[in-house]
Amino acid sequence: MALLVVSALAAILAGSCLHAQAPSEVLNQQLPKWVRFGFEHRFRVESYSALRYNDNNDDHWVLNRLRVNLTLQPTPWWMINFQGQDARIFFKENPTGSATFTNRTDLRLAYTEFGDSAKGRLALRVGRQELGYGEERILGASNWGATSRSFDAVKLIARQGPFQLDLFAAAVVTLQQRGLSHHIQGNNLHGAYLKWTNPLPGIAIEPYFLWRTGTGRGDVAGGTGHLDQRVAGLRSAGKLPIGFDYSSEFVHQAGTVGASAIQANALHAMLRHTFSQTKWTPRWIAEYNHASGDKTPGDGKSGTFDQLYPTSHEKTGLADQVGWQNINHLATGFDVAPRKRLLMRATVRSWRLSEARDGVYLTNGSLVYRDSTGSAGKHVGEEADIVAVYTFAPHYVSAGFGHIFPGEFLKHFSNGVGLNYLYLNVGYRF
Repeated sequence: MALLVVSALAAILAGSCLHAQAPSEVLNQQLPKWVRFGFEHRFRVESYSALRYNDNNDDHWVLNRLRVNLTLQPTPWWMINFQGQDARIFFKENPTGSATFTNRTDLRLAYTEFGDSAKGRLALRVGRQELGYGEERILGASNWGATSRSFDAVKLIARQGPFQLDLFAAAVVTLQQRGLSHHIQGNNLHGAYLKWTNPLPGIAIEPYFLWRTGTGRGDVAGGTGHLDQRVAGLRSAGKLPIGFDYSSEFVHQAGTVGASAIQANALHAMLRHTFSQTKWTPRWIAEYNHASGDKTPGDGKSGTFDQLYPTSHEKTGLADQVGWQNINHLATGFDVAPRKRLLMRATVRSWRLSEARDGVYLTNGSLVYRDSTGSAGKHVGEEADIVAVYTFAPHYVSAGFGHIFPGEFLKHFSNGVGLNYLYLNVGYRF
């Protein structure tokens, strides 16, 4: 409770300092130019009703996250960066799962960088860092989460003209509730990511290859085993004529996990149109996402797409109850900007299973329900969302509401009650 009071007071202080010097600016003025501090605070209130689509299965909580950043740059070509994190959860009615929201007094980032990773022709970053590419559908920091994600990694960045090639070897950090977090030996990710800017005006093409080893779950009817997974992907995004823009990504996964052969794929396609000459600058969005599922449990082929390490919030639904696994997802909606700093978005979505004998998964990869007989059908349901974001950089306030209408599949396993999700999110730097 004391921490919440302090956080509330800090929020008031930050708001009063929007047109004055932030505490970090005052501190940095007293320090050498090569030493810089920064502070980030975020708190979020979240409320779910009818979890798993059942009556009297509600939960509500408050998330609080404080970060302290320290950057040391004694020369233009050498930099050291640290980020401490303290993330906690309060008032959760169901204590199950509280640990995943808690990361007390940890070292989230700690890396050194030689060269300029943002603009230089060659740079090397070594240590605990974020990895994020494209729209982070496969690999990202997941900063919406209570604790987010980092990697112990070595990354080499090379640029030449319109090309940028990133090569990295990494292991994801497994967060501890208390004390210094660390990665698990043998759980490794290697990758090559190429960015080709402007092969056509306004277009980017990004092919990539990932190799992941460790322990995983194979065929849905089997257990865990050694994972040797190879991932090839191609992302493209850019502007089209007459106010349109697009993004697309195709991912293919192969290899083995235990005694199962991996055969999985996924597709993302989005088309947007901005009505720039219209009041509030509305933007129409249409989106399709596909992720394969396991067609025949027990046949020794693992067909369920693996999301790997995504930033998954709102990719397939605001409530984060349906992930990019064994799913066909259609969505359409509009963005409007009624004020300079205010963006509002309304979206409707529909989901159907790719394979009836596989299941529906959360955005974190957890299985919700599965019918190995396929008799429950493929219709998962629909979701309607509305979100508002007010930005006064580097601060922001956002709020959102989502309602899920269960379909035939979810009603087969539950009471079929519509799920509601409501949140208020406040973040600021000081």
